Amino acid sequence: MKTVIEFNDLAFPIKVEQAEDGNARFRVTYGQQQRRTLTYLEAAREVGHCLFHALACDGRLSNGGE
Repeated sequence: MKTVIEFNDLAFPIKVEQAEDGNARFRVTYGQQQRRTLTYLEAAREVGHCLFHALACDGRLSNGGE
């Protein structure tokens, strides 16, 4: 796996990795949580969820009471 991007200045760090074997699989790590063998779309969705959760935990955005 190669690291694509890391967000380390949030409540919990987010790291996105991509397989180097050409099968276009991703791994998203959020704090202690790790989701593996994700497709491009699944990884994009997971990063979005993690990013919004971390920003809400940091008080940078409101989750609208959800």
